[in-house]
Amino acid sequence: MPFDFHSRAIKAAALIGSGLAQFARARRSSETTILSFHGLSENVGDSAVLDWTLHLPVEVFRNICSMLAKDYRVISMAELIEARSRGAHLPDNSVIITFDDGYASNYELAYPILREFDLHATVFVTTGFLDGEDMLWFQRVDLALGRTRKELLDWKINGKKLRLYLGTRELRQQSLVRLIPELKELPDTDLLGEVDRFERALEVNTPCIEDLPKSMRPMTWEMARVMSLSGYVDIGGHTHTHPILARCDSLAARAEISTCRDRIRAEIGDLPVAFCYPNGGSDDYTRETMLRVREAGFKAACTAISGRVTADVSMFELPRYGSPESVWEAEATVSGAFETLKDWRRSCLKAMSMI
Repeated sequence: MPFDFHSRAIKAAALIGSGLAQFARARRSSETTILSFHGLSENVGDSAVLDWTLHLPVEVFRNICSMLAKDYRVISMAELIEARSRGAHLPDNSVIITFDDGYASNYELAYPILREFDLHATVFVTTGFLDGEDMLWFQRVDLALGRTRKELLDWKINGKKLRLYLGTRELRQQSLVRLIPELKELPDTDLLGEVDRFERALEVNTPCIEDLPKSMRPMTWEMARVMSLSGYVDIGGHTHTHPILARCDSLAARAEISTCRDRIRAEIGDLPVAFCYPNGGSDDYTRETMLRVREAGFKAACTAISGRVTADVSMFELPRYGSPESVWEAEATVSGAFETLKDWRRSCLKAMSMI
């Protein structure tokens, strides 16, 4: 992780320093960028949490917002939907800020910064998480690996044998990285049972919502209402229990989407207009999933597939960039510098192949 972070930061700084970001910003001004975040944190390194990639340091987010407020036009998902429905153009260099899951830090840390810089965001909430009924399943896995006293576990999953080393915090983090992708491949009907068995094998109890470390805690519905009423935040849908919808049968997927919609309407008072597919990769939703989202009344849906929003992009497959880890990375992303560099590389490779 440290090597990856530093290499990304150095590459982004080079693109900005070379002037490519400024060039790309002017050339690609008609494209919209959607950024995705999860939670924020005041102090990175809580020993109770193994995966800190979901919890961006709050000062990094503040610096990103300062840059966006100065050089870009931050709009809402509703503005994108309205413009697309009318065939109208969005302001140049438009950016949309989104958060997934519904962490309390969205209210406690992000919301004051959004107000400070007069920026808008959409928070896609997992409604069962806010209800206090369901922890996010990947949180349970993280806490089980972090709290067990075992130093080794042999685990069979998807026909594979995984030897999970747990002797140090670093080894536990590596085991988490190995295990999570395997769990995501399971049918939804098997996933929670597998997590139950995993906790038993590690001899840890299933934690309750109140037992979660601060960074993992959900926002309350009152927090969501306050943000919604302020006009700075829209509340969008992210299913009820956070399954990967492509791993659900048709009835379960429909229930996840409609229950999420109904809980938001009941608590916020308005129908949510935007949805976000859990996990959001190309294999994590289907054409039927998109149909179910549309039938539920949503006007747009976000993925986790990197890309920029152009006129030919489907409103139910909106691309988003993952959480930038520095203001340099954020600027290189929203300006289009990364994409411009990729285009140049493809052009060079094509030209070389014709020689």
